[in-house]
Parts: sequence; C-alpha cells; structure tokens
Amino acid sequence: MLRNFFKSAWRGMWRSRVTTVINIAGLSLGITVCLIIFLLVRYELSYDRFHPEGDRIYRVVLKANSPDGERSMGFVTPALPNDLRAEVTGLEEVAAFDDLTSSVIVPRPGHPDKIFDPTKRGEGASPIIIVQPQYFRIFSYRWLAGNAATALNEPYKVVLTVKQATKYFGAATDPDDYVGRPLIYRDSLRVTVSGIVADWTENSDFAFGDFISYATIVHSFLKNDYDPANWNMWDYDAQAVVRLAPGVSPARVERQFPAFLLRHLPQRPGEREDKMMIALQPLKDIHFNEKYADDFSRKTSLPTLYGLSAIALFILVIAAINFINLSTAQSVRRAREIGVRKVLGSRRGALVFQFLAETLVIVLAAAILSLLITDPIVAAFQSLLPRDVHLTSFQWPAYVFLLITVVVTSLLAGLFPARVLSAYRPVISLKGQGMQQLNSRSFLRKALIVFQFTISLVFIIGSMIISRQIHYVLTTDLGFDKDAIVVIRTQQDGPEHYRTTLANLIREIPAVRLVASNVEMPSAPGHPGTIVEYHGAQDHKTMSSCDFVDTNYIKLYGMRLVAGRNLLGSGKQDDSIHEFLINETCSRQLGFRQPADALGQIITTGMTRGHGVIVGVIRDFHLKSLHEPITPFFLTSSGSPSRDLSVKLATKGGSADQLTATLGKMEKAWKAVYPGKKFEYVFFDESIARLYDTENKTARIMNIAMAVAIFISCLGLLLRS
Repeated sequence: MLRNFFKSAWRGMWRSRVTTVINIAGLSLGITVCLIIFLLVRYELSYDRFHPEGDRIYRVVLKANSPDGERSMGFVTPALPNDLRAEVTGLEEVAAFDDLTSSVIVPRPGHPDKIFDPTKRGEGASPIIIVQPQYFRIFSYRWLAGNAATALNEPYKVVLTVKQATKYFGAATDPDDYVGRPLIYRDSLRVTVSGIVADWTENSDFAFGDFISYATIVHSFLKNDYDPANWNMWDYDAQAVVRLAPGVSPARVERQFPAFLLRHLPQRPGEREDKMMIALQPLKDIHFNEKYADDFSRKTSLPTLYGLSAIALFILVIAAINFINLSTAQSVRRAREIGVRKVLGSRRGALVFQFLAETLVIVLAAAILSLLITDPIVAAFQSLLPRDVHLTSFQWPAYVFLLITVVVTSLLAGLFPARVLSAYRPVISLKGQGMQQLNSRSFLRKALIVFQFTISLVFIIGSMIISRQIHYVLTTDLGFDKDAIVVIRTQQDGPEHYRTTLANLIREIPAVRLVASNVEMPSAPGHPGTIVEYHGAQDHKTMSSCDFVDTNYIKLYGMRLVAGRNLLGSGKQDDSIHEFLINETCSRQLGFRQPADALGQIITTGMTRGHGVIVGVIRDFHLKSLHEPITPFFLTSSGSPSRDLSVKLATKGGSADQLTATLGKMEKAWKAVYPGKKFEYVFFDESIARLYDTENKTARIMNIAMAVAIFISCLGLLLRS
C-alpha cells in the first residue's frame, strides 16, 4: 500500500517537474537557513554549561552609579579577591586571575629559540593568565602531570594545557616529559612548567592555556603592572571568580558587599562620589551580557540569537506558503485525476494521505539537498559565524532538529493543499470545472501571497534601517580624529628607551606627520580605572578611566581643549609634577560648574604618586561604542610606561603604493630596534569599525535573509505569471 502511495507520488512529481524543482529549491533554502541558525544558536548557548556545579560559580563585577547613569564593568581592583576571601562569608572558593598579553620564548640550548608572537588584536583573547591556585578548585580540569595541590604555589611556575605544551615543545608520549621545561614571557620572565592539564572539549570563554602562578607577580617585574594590594586602581585585566558554598544564595553574599566596600573605600563626611557597588554575575551570563566588558570573553547578544531564530522561522514559513500556493495553483490539472480516483472508490482520507506522501517526498528531497549544501554555505559565510560552527556526523541534535523540521514542514506545507484537492466533487472534477472550486478558496491563497511579500518587505526595511544606523555610527563625530593613524603595540618588550628610539626613527620618515606614545588608543576595549578625588568646599570622588600619554597625544588624535592647555610633562614615571587633562564629564562629576573652574585645582588618583594639578579640560569623546555612555576620563604624562606608538600619516596626495612604502620604512625601523620580532600594526579607523562588528554582521545577515526571502517568494511567480 505504502509502496503504491510513494510510486504515485513520484509519478505526480515527474509529470510536474518544473513545479517540483521550484518547490524543492524553495524548501531546501528554507530548511538550510533553519539548520544553519540552529547550529549557531546551539553553539552559542552551549558556552560554559558543562562545569560541575556551574550554577554556584560567579564572577565579581563592578557597578558605579553617578549623576550620568550607571556604569557596569567586568573587572575589579587587584586587591579585592584576597580581601573578599578573608572577610565575606558564604564563599567556598575565591580566585583572582589577570590577563597577560605576551610573546612566548621557548629556549632551546644549541639551537635558535622558538618565539611565539602574542595574540593579535581582534583575533580573540590571549591564552595566558596569571592565576591563583584556587582557580583549579573552582574550574574542573583533568591533571595529566604535576600535583594539582602545589603546582602553582611557588613563583615562576606555569601550568599548561596539552594543546599549549604541544605547541611549544612538540608532541610527547608522556605528559611528565613537559614538567621542568622552561618558558620565557615578556622577554625576561623565565618560568618552568609545573603541571599539564587536559584541554576542555566543550565551548568556554575561560579557554586559557598558560596558567602562570600568581606568586610570580610580587617576585618579578610584573609588580610594576599588577599591584595585588592596590584598592584604588580598577584594572581592566583583573578578574575575580568565586564558588558559593552549598545552599548559599547570591543575594546572601551580596548583602555583605556594601559594608565590605565601605571598609576599604571609606567615605569622608559630606563627600559626594560615585556610589561604588560590586555584584555577582552568574557564569552562564558572562557570554551574553555585553554590559560587563572584559578582555577574554566573546560576547554574543541573546536578543540577536532570538531575532535570528525568528528570521529562520519566517523564511521556512515563506517556503511552505510558496509550496501551498504552487500546489493549489496546479490543482486544476489534477482535477480529473481526483475525480477518477473517487469514482473508483478512493476515500477522502486516502487522497489526503496520497498528497501528504507527495509533500513528504519533496520535503525529504529538500532536506537531503540541504544537508549537502549546509557546510559549503557555512564555509562561504564563515566571516559571519564562529569558527567552530559546522555540520558534522557527530552533532546528533542537528539531525533530530532536521527530522522535526521535515515533519513539521511536511504537515505545514502539505495539509492544506491535500484537503483542498481531496475535497473536489467527482462529477464537477470530471467535467473540468475544478477552477470554480479553486476560486472559492482563492481568498486564502491571496492572503498567503500578501503575507509572503509583507515579510519580505519587513526584511528590506530592517536592512535599510540597520545599514543607516551603521553608516551613522561610523561617520558621526566621536570627539577625535580616526583617519590615517597607525597604531604599533610594542607589548612592553624591552626597556622604555627602546620605544623612544623607535619613535624617533619613525619621526624621520617623510610621510609621518606626528608620533605619540600612550598605553592604549582611544578605542581600546578597556582602559585602566581609578578613583579621582577633589577636596574643595565640598569633597567629590568619582570613578574614572585613564591613560598615560605624551604631549603629542591630543594633537595627533585631534582632541579639543575646551579650557586650559596641553600637558607639559615628559611622560617619565619619576616626574615630580603631575599634570592632568580631564574630560568634561569628569569635570562635572568633580563638582565644577564650568570647565574653566577646574583649572589649577589639585586632585589625587590611585594610579599616580601624590597629588596632581588639572591643567586642561578636553571635550568629551567616546571611549567605547555609541551604545555606551561617555564616562569620566583623564590623561596624564606621569605614572606608567607607554606600550603603544600612534603614528599620524600625511595623506594629502598619497597613493596606495606610497602607503605601502611608508609601512615598509616603519617596519625597517621596528627591526632596527626589535630584531627578530614580528612587526604588527593596526589602522585606528579599523579598530573603530570593530566596535560595531556585531551590528555589521547583523546587517549582512539581514541582507542575506532579505535576498533569500525575496527569492523564495518570487519562485512561485514563475508559474503564477
């Protein structure tokens, strides 16, 4: 019986080959879009869901309330984790870790050293962190070599994952062979391998590979960058993770935080300040919460995932509607066939089953075609998708999803045409008057066509809006210049005078207009933060981001002074005079009604020695994307060595060949100062564009969805025209 049903279905499809091909093409596109988006959504939702007792793991984050609104930061002060462990109850484990961007040198006696360059900007998080031993009690690893209890207790020790150990030293038959091997970070930080752990196979934002012992900080030059006792500096690299004791709620722990902060950040009577708060962020929220920025997690927007799921559903519905309209439009040709079947005794239920069988065959063919084209399409659009999103034979949930999609699509696309076709009365059908019955149902067909093109128009309008928004954010005035600026990061490799020498060599290049040194460029993902205090008629305190720059910085980036003058300091750490440039927002939050009122006033910060004087106020500029509010910020030429060189190029009358030649000269200068090290740079305007990478990807996805929806909707017009 089933064999006859499917044989008849095949014959019917063969007689209407053009319609069949159109239906398969439309349905396969709809199913492919659904399958790809399912793979993407499942991939993103799988992040950090595998940790034992993961529901008790939290990250400590910072919030600051001010008159300009609430600011959320995914980092803490370096001193917080140790004090938190000692003073707050309900915490089973507390661990601090800090990101470390560094090249890695593998010494090879008798052979040239192997050098691994640091992770480039935009290529993801650095795999290197400086970590307390408690980290391995919060996150579960399988130890292959070394003692988990003592591996990171001493300074100058590092634990590696198998992947990193193999990368540095090559494959080994026994993980114990790696133990005791030396590695060098930051050119001169020599450590020895004390343990090997297995790599996680699941998706995680904590997928680090090099774990340097936290005790190394106070015994090495790292103490110049990381101060585990400093409560006044909120470091973008500093992280704290905790595991709550069994039965303890996050609210119970958070109720202790206000008193805890007050002990370490006391407030003077009458002092006005940002209201500083710390909170617990669930582990599963880190991947999706863009408010808490950090330097290691890859953020994904949950609303975007939901929106993509809705787009996939609409495209599949459009494909099903196209099938319904094509099937009912072809029903007149089958009217006599239906009449003959009914005269010969076919019941309506059998006819419904017959037409559903035809639909199932078409949907199965579309599903098979979808399986064949999914991976090539994913490869073609890899820039829009995470690297590990692909269809493999091991992803059984994808095949379960595909099976459900086939069944639902078969019912959705086949049930209505089957009921319409099987309802024809034999006498009228045999007389060739099926069109009259079809016209009686034409209202629904027209409504479905209108729905198809309405969805297509929604996609078109959405694409236009997103494109205009992206054009706006990329062209609006951010408060600084962004064109023709090249940023070179030296990674603090070598003494400070190396950077000075490099800057002087680059200044001699004819096409270079200006060179400035700084710790971060304005659009960097994160700047260090500290508390700024002003003690006047009324004391004020605010949380502020900052940067350490030279006197060329504001001129190179085109920042405007609204009051005062530029910095005069040399930029050395031992400068006796601390000068500050603050932005307008910082000026307001320190209590100054007009920018000029701030000039000559003395302020203190947690990142410079002693007091400093405000010499100028600069116009507000956007440190982050336009999604984020402008926050307090100050510039000073004292307190920290620079690690970036910003280079302003002369562009008038320049060509691509001249730009290439200029970059070549800059590389030659680099190699004269840093022989054997790779020359890497970034164009500043490209770093601005990366702030809106999510929006750009969303726009491209919307454009693709629009094209697919319109294509599927128009397929049926080939036969209806």
